[in-house]
Amino acid sequence: MDALTELAMALRGLAVRGLVVRVADGGQTQTVDVETHQGVVRSSVEVLQPFGLGSVPQGEGALAVLLALGGDPADMVALPLAHPSVRFGALAPGETVLYDAAGNRLHFRNGSLCELKVGARVLVSTRRVEIEASAEGLRITGDVEIVGNLRVSGEVEDHAGSMQEMRERYNAHGHPGAGPPPTPPMD
Repeated sequence: MDALTELAMALRGLAVRGLVVRVADGGQTQTVDVETHQGVVRSSVEVLQPFGLGSVPQGEGALAVLLALGGDPADMVALPLAHPSVRFGALAPGETVLYDAAGNRLHFRNGSLCELKVGARVLVSTRRVEIEASAEGLRITGDVEIVGNLRVSGEVEDHAGSMQEMRERYNAHGHPGAGPPPTPPMD
């Protein structure tokens, strides 16, 4: 084999794509077993995941790109894993989405919209939650249950009017022949 062919073969082996057959996600690093060629399985290959983001593909069909570090096929790492059959697609230019195989997603859409879609429930566990919606306020569709107290610094109103209007009606009312309005007035 001439030197040029030998070099081409060495370069060809630097990166290879394979089918993920097992994922281990319990240690300090995620590792995979990947079938790179029929019957050839690379075992316990470390997956290089971006800091702050972790995932494990579900079911069959996940793919990995393996890189031979220093040209050594015995020292391979895998780039972040892909799973084409559950990929969230049809994004517009500039959009970003975090998603899982069950269809839950956090979708940053162009046009100043962040859409969170979850199948069952969203759990936020923290000491305090603050929502600032200064221009158009906050709108909740559906029933609201509050376990605890509700403190409002502005007006409270429902389909019949505001609480202030209710106080004013109460304070001004009287009963025929029963004397003046109630004392003390409702503040």
